[in-house]
Amino acid sequence: MQERLGRTEQTVLDLLANELFHADRRISDDVSWQEVFAECRKQTVLVHGFKAADRSGLLPNELRAIWKKLAIAATYNNFQVVFSHQHLAEMMDSAGIPYVILKGCASARYYPEPLDRQMGDVDFLVDPGDLEAAGEALKKEKFQPWEEEHICHVVYRNGREHMEMHFEPAGMPNGKAGDIAREYFRDVMEQAEEAEVEGKKVMMPSAFHHGLVLLLHTAHHMLGEGVGLRHLCDWAVFAASFPEKEFREIFEKRLKRIGLWKFACILTRTAEEYLGCPAGNWADEVEADVTEAVIRDIFTGGNFGTKQEGRVYETYLISDRGKDGVGRSSMAAQFCASVNKMVCTHWPKAKRYKVLLPIGWAFFGIRYLVRILLGKRPPLHPMKIQKEAALRKDIYREFGLYDI
Repeated sequence: MQERLGRTEQTVLDLLANELFHADRRISDDVSWQEVFAECRKQTVLVHGFKAADRSGLLPNELRAIWKKLAIAATYNNFQVVFSHQHLAEMMDSAGIPYVILKGCASARYYPEPLDRQMGDVDFLVDPGDLEAAGEALKKEKFQPWEEEHICHVVYRNGREHMEMHFEPAGMPNGKAGDIAREYFRDVMEQAEEAEVEGKKVMMPSAFHHGLVLLLHTAHHMLGEGVGLRHLCDWAVFAASFPEKEFREIFEKRLKRIGLWKFACILTRTAEEYLGCPAGNWADEVEADVTEAVIRDIFTGGNFGTKQEGRVYETYLISDRGKDGVGRSSMAAQFCASVNKMVCTHWPKAKRYKVLLPIGWAFFGIRYLVRILLGKRPPLHPMKIQKEAALRKDIYREFGLYDI
């Protein structure tokens, strides 16, 4: 196990290892528990962190009361999201629409205590041909569409219930890798598994489809604004649920075909070294400096980049939303390509009428600057953004994403 992380970061990892994998790591009594608490919040592992910290007997009483209160609130929120999953199942079943859950309860079921895994909204997948019918089923239950363009989902809201209805999983790659991934998802509904969630049946993806969803989603956000420890924990508990031979049989050939096997190995090896994940020997060829760079990147950014202001800007210099892996062109060329893609996403006609691209650059650029001035977006620091983006690209090139 690496020893070069700061004391706070190492303590957070030790707490998670003890809680998720009974690693029995010694928790230092010479640590700032306020900093550990803050890090657990930013990494969205508040409940797991509290349980392990509380068992250590080292938490100061005042902080323990605060952390416990927030952990209870997070668990209560998880209950609410579980009820939303159940509500979704009832709506789709009543309408006769096949669906599967993406992440959420599908990820939580691999944890020792599913309700400890912090959840936000409900992500689910339907066949593109069922989008309209599924939307009508949601509207019938007073859900209203949230007007926001997105490349892979439509959002519906009803009070505190937030549903993301996907017509394909997030992070689907471009080109041949994307064609193969879509081929893999053609039978996702047929292979779906019925699972019990707090006493009610909900449709979950098969093991292969769930693993592929996790990898696509993690790669997409890691090359974007960043991922937190929750993403690594999701993969760790999932990978640890399989004997090595079974994991290889399910994943190795198909992930190599799409250019995700090396990334799966890197995530697994990182989880083994830093979280005590007993996933087996199939990821042992990954170098220690790669896993160290990954864990440092996770701690630097936090969950969806919450720890590093302006991190989202770096994504324009790194990749096309992770959909091509790491951009092979210069950062200037990658920036131009990323902005063009953004304009085309918001203005689909720009794909055909290229004259709209410079107009889009001006319109969206000015709108973004106005939002920065209004405090709705983080400030721009070009030199820092360029430097951090270059460092991140060096890390992500090791993943070999979609190199086929």
